[in-house]
Amino acid sequence: MEQKYNDKMESVGFNQLVCDIFLNWEDVKDEILLPDRKIGSGNGTVHVFLGAADADLHKEFAYYYNAVEHGEDTAKQAVKVKHYFLKSNVLSMLGYVCQYYKSKGKDYNGTVSLILEQLDNTPCHDGLISTESFFKLSTGSNKLRPYFKQFEEKGVFHKIIRQLLVPESAYKISLYKNSNNEYAAFWLIGFDDLNNFEADSTKSYIEPANSVVENSDHLQQIFYGAPGTGKSFRINEITQSQDVIRTTFHPDTDYSTFVGAYKPTTVEENVMTVIGTKAVPVENPDGSIRKESKIVYEFVQQAFLQAYTKAWEKYANAIDAVPEKQYLVIEEINRGNCAQIFGDLFQLLDRNAEGFSDYPITADADMKRQLQKAFKGLSLTNSEVINELYHGRNVCKEVIDGDILLLPNNLYIWATMNTSDQSLFPIDSAFKRRWEWTYRPISDAKKGWQIKAGDNLYDWWNFLAKINDKIGSTTNSEDKKLGYFFCKAADNGIISVETFVGKVIFYLWNDVFKDYEFGDSIFDDGKGGKLTFDKFYTVAEGNTKVVEENVVVFLSNLGLQVIENEIESVPDDISSSGLRIKVNDREVYKYNAIAYTAVEEYVKLNQDKSADEVARIWDKFVSCNPTSWFIVTEAGRQTLSPRYASYSYEIKCSDGKSVYVNKDGWRRATDKTPRDTVQEFIDAVNAENLAIHIKVINQ
Repeated sequence: MEQKYNDKMESVGFNQLVCDIFLNWEDVKDEILLPDRKIGSGNGTVHVFLGAADADLHKEFAYYYNAVEHGEDTAKQAVKVKHYFLKSNVLSMLGYVCQYYKSKGKDYNGTVSLILEQLDNTPCHDGLISTESFFKLSTGSNKLRPYFKQFEEKGVFHKIIRQLLVPESAYKISLYKNSNNEYAAFWLIGFDDLNNFEADSTKSYIEPANSVVENSDHLQQIFYGAPGTGKSFRINEITQSQDVIRTTFHPDTDYSTFVGAYKPTTVEENVMTVIGTKAVPVENPDGSIRKESKIVYEFVQQAFLQAYTKAWEKYANAIDAVPEKQYLVIEEINRGNCAQIFGDLFQLLDRNAEGFSDYPITADADMKRQLQKAFKGLSLTNSEVINELYHGRNVCKEVIDGDILLLPNNLYIWATMNTSDQSLFPIDSAFKRRWEWTYRPISDAKKGWQIKAGDNLYDWWNFLAKINDKIGSTTNSEDKKLGYFFCKAADNGIISVETFVGKVIFYLWNDVFKDYEFGDSIFDDGKGGKLTFDKFYTVAEGNTKVVEENVVVFLSNLGLQVIENEIESVPDDISSSGLRIKVNDREVYKYNAIAYTAVEEYVKLNQDKSADEVARIWDKFVSCNPTSWFIVTEAGRQTLSPRYASYSYEIKCSDGKSVYVNKDGWRRATDKTPRDTVQEFIDAVNAENLAIHIKVINQ
């Protein structure tokens, strides 16, 4: 730690630095996050793993380590440790707690008030507040693992510090001792790109509510969420141009279909006969050797073994000892019995800090023969580095010889899990703990898709928002909600009525509302009855057809408004309405130019803003536009349908990148469409403190 922090610790009597446990920012783990902030599979035990400083801690507490290694109970020699936190550090983090709750759409006043109240009631010495825990070893694996455990139940750590920790936050910890051999830990809390505990108030460290925190470096990661949230799509995006082996779990998947097994196969062999005491090949009349097909059994690699052998082959062929990545993607992982499918491979999922399996497993005779065949002629140039992780054991030779299986750190095992699927196998907590969990929330993909029923068009995202609200209030569950890609539009951005009824209505009827007796008014047929599923279909001349009128009734019951069929660019000049409109004294002549002119003027006034920042600031005005998008960066534009991508206005920002503003959807109120999106936008912009004022002048 820096000298000023050493001075702080000296002021409370701890003048000897033992070691920096985390000299660099260490990401907060799920184990110490509050339950509603966890993003992975951390259990409920509050502890801090100190493996990064294991060597220094082993040296300092050698007697304790030695006693435990010889069978003594870990609690007997556990060391009491005092923990110190800067009061100013707590206050500097409060803003980010507010930011976190705001990003989740939750009120933060109660949490902040509670932290401040606890802080006021906590004794403070020279700007430091403190609590206690034990330094304790764990024997749950083949090696001892050091932790801070058993924090005071009603102490500062639980009452204040855990309230400050949010996903993506981090901490630094240094260990000190005094002349009485008493120990204390000094903490700084922040984010991993802060130089010190002073948080930069101009920067956002919390992702917006509609963004997803993802880490493409996780070796074992499960993408989970409601159906249609783009789990597989996201994996495809990340692994594009990488070597990917993909498999799908289902109830009949087992170890042999995931790893490999002997299977019958056909081979061509010479027909042999015996002449005297010798076996000789039989010849055809033309003198050629006669062949016959025979069924033999050969070991056939399946997805896991294919990915495993290719990963080690990449190690053997690595340039500068940096191997290419190998991905094994498992679709619908919870549709199979994971305990049965993985079998003893489960042990391999424990990875060490370098990304290799902590605990190799022994290959059986059949597996060994297959691995020897696959690895014949391979050699690993950086074997010494890998072997050092296993205390000099020559694991690389054992891998190449097929004696053991050990996952290398370039083998990424990723999976998807649909949380709404029924009749699935449960995944036990031990299996869950070995994976990182990445939630895919329901969000607007901004493709502008529309549902077509009769002569009407309805916005797909608006439908999802309304039906998901109804699903949530009826079932009290997130799992049954629909994601943006639950069904897909045609190339023209239209979801046909046949697709809508066959996929969406059927799902709602069969999997969501069936257990609730369809009591909600959205299923009223307008004739005193209910829109049973059969009412969405009729038979005409032997062909089944969708009753589009009932689809319209259903969407109307949901409160969905009709939008126009074609892009409406409001061709009339503003002057034809007897008006003049100015944006910061710059006159605008077309209604669909008001929005992009406002953004353009803002960019001129704020030349320090990047394209990402401009898009983030102005995205709030999407509520004024019925097409469900307002402004995007180049990355966002790539996700739009061609219909919208080509009907946008490009604005260059100071960082050389562009934002694109929607030119569609800006219209004045008419008898057919009473909504005035132009006036909505003008009022919304003028209400904000953006130094942009839109003035409407009657001629």
